Amino acid sequence: MGVGREIKTKIASIKNTQKITGAMEKVAVSKMRKAQQFMLRSRPYAKKMLQAIRHISKSQSEYRHRYLVPNDEPKKIGYFVITTDRGLCGGLNINMLKVLLREMNAWQKKGC
Repeated sequence: MGVGREIKTKIASIKNTQKITGAMEKVAVSKMRKAQQFMLRSRPYAKKMLQAIRHISKSQSEYRHRYLVPNDEPKKIGYFVITTDRGLCGGLNINMLKVLLREMNAWQKKGC
């Protein structure tokens, strides 16, 4: 008799977990949609900024900042990494950090 009750308890527990997971998925979809809409709204601004940066970098002024001069043989490489800190984004962070490590190893082999 105890076995039947255990099975019923497990089934109920799994159903509750499914409900919670479903609710979390709906929240994640909603947040993703908002983020995508924000990105689409900010795209014209990003395009204008890119145009301005290209215009400045191609200008023929007397002063050339070292960040605007092409450098084929860098001595040092820096990385600016932004990761997520909330939600179910562990996989995203792991994959991003794996790519970062590959890049770092490639530059290290080149002597930077």
